[in-house]
Amino acid sequence: MATQVLKNVRGHVVGQTPTQNRSVSKSERAMLTRDRVVHGEAQSDGHMLTRLTDRVLELHEELRKARNQLASYSETLVAIQRSILPQQLPAVPGLDLAVHFADAEGVGGDFYDVHPIGPDRWAILIADVAGHGLAAAAILALVHALGSAVQDHVAASSPGTALALVNQQLATRYLANTGRFVTVFAGLYSARAQTLTYAAAGHPPPRLVRGNEVRRLSDVSGLPLGIGKASVYPEQTVQLLPGDRLVLFTDGITESRNAAHEDFGDERLDVVVRAPASTAAALRDHVVGSARMFRGGQPAGDDETCLVAAVNPVQQSTEAWQELNELVG
Repeated sequence: MATQVLKNVRGHVVGQTPTQNRSVSKSERAMLTRDRVVHGEAQSDGHMLTRLTDRVLELHEELRKARNQLASYSETLVAIQRSILPQQLPAVPGLDLAVHFADAEGVGGDFYDVHPIGPDRWAILIADVAGHGLAAAAILALVHALGSAVQDHVAASSPGTALALVNQQLATRYLANTGRFVTVFAGLYSARAQTLTYAAAGHPPPRLVRGNEVRRLSDVSGLPLGIGKASVYPEQTVQLLPGDRLVLFTDGITESRNAAHEDFGDERLDVVVRAPASTAAALRDHVVGSARMFRGGQPAGDDETCLVAAVNPVQQSTEAWQELNELVG
C-alpha cells in the first residue's frame, strides 16, 4: 500500500485516478460540459417550479379573499337597494297600485318609488341604470341620494326641473367619462285634480290604457341622466279618468328574449296591456306572465320592474277624495 502511494505521489497529484491524470479529449470535455448544463438546468427548473407553485397558492388565497370581500360588498349593496325601495306601496287616493320587481343578479340598477309630496300630491318614479349588477346598484344609490336632496325644493312642482338638477350633478361629476347613464320617468300625481304631470330622461314610455286605446307617453323626453350637462326635460300633463290604467316598466320587460333571440318588444306589450283587468295586480301579473311565457323558460337577461297604477271607478274615487279632504282640512 505504501509503495503504491509513493508511486502515485511521484510526478502525480495525490488522489487523482489514472484517467484524471491523462489529457481529456474534446468530446469528453463537451460531454462533461453538457452534463453540468443539464444538471444546472434541472436545478433551475426545480426552483422555478417551486416559485410558480408558491405564486399559484398566493393567488388562490388572494382570490379567496377577493371573493369574500366581493360577497360582503354585494350583501351591503343588496341591503342598501332594499332600503331605498318601498317596503310596501302607499295608499294613494284614487289609485290602485301594484308592482313587480326582480333583479337579474341579486342586486341591480332598477328602481321604483311612490311617495307623498305635500298633502295631495304623490311622486311616481321608475328608473333604470345602464347595465346591472354591483356597479349599477352603486350608481342607483347615488341617484336616489341626489333625488332625495332636490325633491323638497322642486319636485313638488316640477319633475322636469328635478331631473335637470340631478342630471347636472351626474353629468359634470359622478358619471363623467364613465359611459354610464340612467333612464328615468318622473310623474307627479295630483289626487285632487286627478292629473299626472310628467317628464322623462330617455326612459321607455309608460302606457296609458283607456278602454282599448293604448297611448305611449313619449311626447316629452330628454337625454338619459349623466350624458349632457345642460340637458332640458320638458313636462306634460295628462288628465286621468276613472278606469284608466298607467303601466310603467323598465326595458327588462320589453327586451325579454326567447330561444330564437327575439325580443318581447313594444308591440307585444301594447297588445298585452289592452287585455281586460279588474285590478292593478291583475294587469301586472298579465304583463309579467306574458313576458315570462315569451321567454319560454329562458332566464331573464336583465332586471325587471313593472309598476301599474289603475284609476279607481267614480264611486271609489269620490270616497277617496272625501277622505283626502278630511285629512287636509
